[in-house]
Amino acid sequence: MVTRSLVIIANTRLRSNPLHGTDLDAESAYAVALGYFMWDMINTYANIDLNGWGFMCHAIMSFGVYLVSYRPLLQYYGACFMMFEVSTIFLNVHLALEDLGLKDYILYYINGMALVSSFFFARIVYGTILSVNVWRELANSAIPISPLVLNAVRLANLVLMGLSYYWFGTIIMTAKRNALDADLIRALEEMHQREAEAEARAKAG
Repeated sequence: MVTRSLVIIANTRLRSNPLHGTDLDAESAYAVALGYFMWDMINTYANIDLNGWGFMCHAIMSFGVYLVSYRPLLQYYGACFMMFEVSTIFLNVHLALEDLGLKDYILYYINGMALVSSFFFARIVYGTILSVNVWRELANSAIPISPLVLNAVRLANLVLMGLSYYWFGTIIMTAKRNALDADLIRALEEMHQREAEAEARAKAG
C-alpha cells in the first residue's frame, strides 16, 4: 500500500484539489484499506484483552475516515496518511526477528533504530504537518461540508494522532528500559567475572 500511495500522491489532479478531488486509483486503493480496517476491527475485538482498546479505536477511526473519502473528501490526504505504514515494514521485521530468536544480532538493533526513526518521522513529524494542513483545508473549504462529517474527520484525526504520540512515547520508554536492563545484566556479568578472578587469585596464592 505504501508504493501505491506514492502513485496517488503524485497524481496531479488530486494534488490540485486535495480536499474534494477524486480519482479511480485512489478509490480502488481505499477499498483495499477499508477491507483491511474492517478485518482489523473484527480481529482486534476478538482479541481485545491482548490488543487493547487503543488498537480498536485506531481501526474504527481509520475505517471511518477512508469511508468518508468516497463523498469524495480528502482522497489526496488519504494517501499521505497511509505513508504512516512505512514504520509497519520495520515492525514486521522486528517481530519476525524476535520469533526467530535473533534479538542478540546486530540486524535486530539496526532494524529497531529504523523502526523508531521511521515511526517518528512518518507518524509524528509528517503526521503533524499533514494534520495542520487538513484542518486548514477543512476550515477554508469553498464547498460546504456536513458538520457531522467535518466533526467526525476532526475527531478521527485527533484520536489517531493522539495514539501515535502515545505509542511513540511507549516505544521510547520500552527502548530505554531495555537499554537499562542490558546495562544491568552487563554490570552483573562483570561483577561475577571479578569475583571469579578474585577466587582464582586466592586459590593460586
